[in-house]
Amino acid sequence: MRRDQRRAHHDKVEAPTLVEVEYKGQTVVIPRRLAKALPYLTERELEKLGIEL
Repeated sequence: MRRDQRRAHHDKVEAPTLVEVEYKGQTVVIPRRLAKALPYLTERELEKLGIEL
């Protein structure tokens, strides 16, 4: 039981941090890790990620 309690905090999964970014005149809410890559992504890649323009 103690072993399991000691290891329990490693299993947490957190939701990604979302940020609002201005892209082609629209405000888009995306994960922070994609914010820098946004101008380089194609529209097809954005659709796969669930971002609609």
